[in-house]
Amino acid sequence: MGVLGAVVAIVHRDVLLDIRRRVEAGSMLVFSVSAGLLSAYVMRSAAGVNAAATSIALTLVLVFLAVFGSLSSFVREADRGTLDGLRLAPIGAEAVFMAKFIYSMAVILLQTLVFLASMGFFAQIVSVLRLVVLLLALVSSMYLAAVSSFTSAILVFSEARAVLMPVMVLVLVLPYIQSAAPSIVAALAGSPVSLLEVGWLAAAALLFAGLTVWLSRYVLEEV
Repeated sequence: MGVLGAVVAIVHRDVLLDIRRRVEAGSMLVFSVSAGLLSAYVMRSAAGVNAAATSIALTLVLVFLAVFGSLSSFVREADRGTLDGLRLAPIGAEAVFMAKFIYSMAVILLQTLVFLASMGFFAQIVSVLRLVVLLLALVSSMYLAAVSSFTSAILVFSEARAVLMPVMVLVLVLPYIQSAAPSIVAALAGSPVSLLEVGWLAAAALLFAGLTVWLSRYVLEEV
């Protein structure tokens, strides 16, 4: 089996496992819808539609999803006793990490889109449907998936992982949020955002994702 086939097989397996865990998958969807509804209610009732408040709500949801992804990536494999099997498979640590990264990115992106749709519907924010907002959500999901998978791989066997993972996620996510926040605020406010800004954020996300994939060979051999 080639590297691509191995990645696809692992992702397919994770999709089937999550489909069987309907309660967990459903609870995440309920969280995204509820977070969108609550954010819309606060913004509409308190101070009208506010782009800065919207971006803060989106950032908090993304960080929460990244933490959830950390606890359900390599940690879940370790709890099920299947992590050693993945590490010993003749496909390379990078392929295993890439599969987890791709699946985490898909999950985070889906939940982000559900949150945006919920908030946009209840708060009547049409700007959440702009292409640039969706592109920013995609880029942010990519970066957060890399953070999520990398954090999960490093702390998979740590006894204090429940405490350390949120802290590590926040530390790694903070530089990206500082760079992306102005673009997110402008996009949600309906202001023009250049593709160059989105391109720089995408380049940063791809660079960080590539770095975590490269480091995964050492991380997964040590845990």
